[in-house]
Amino acid sequence: MKNVMLIIDESNASYDLLIWALENQKDTIESSKVYIFAKQPQNSFTPPTVLSSSVGFAQIFYPFSPNSELIRLAQEKNMKIALGILEKAKKICLNHGIKAETFTDVGDPKDLIRKIIQERNINLIVTSDQQSLKKCTQNTDCSLLVVKKRLRKD
Repeated sequence: MKNVMLIIDESNASYDLLIWALENQKDTIESSKVYIFAKQPQNSFTPPTVLSSSVGFAQIFYPFSPNSELIRLAQEKNMKIALGILEKAKKICLNHGIKAETFTDVGDPKDLIRKIIQERNINLIVTSDQQSLKKCTQNTDCSLLVVKKRLRKD
């Protein structure tokens, strides 16, 4: 049995990719264990930050350092978004008769993908983002299927 991973995000193109894979790679998908991965954005707080406000011609600068509560709230929000994305993807899979395992993680996408390929013995990655993943699949037995969005002429 092969292990297939689809990488998605919050864009509609990701759901189009998922549906395309379920419909056009049906034989591969049906005979494989399917994983759906959604990366959470890294928090890009770089303390200390300076905020400014203008009052007439004068500007007031005040240092701003995000506290741990603010960082925790941002992480919780990111987790909720990722889980919502995965829940929708899981429903799409079930509508196509496929049971998928979903998961999310925080960090550099290249490091995360390399780690996932090794830990879950992924044989095929289906994605729409070729650039960031080409290097991740080098020196592995993992194939990369890049699905490019087709332009519609209406």
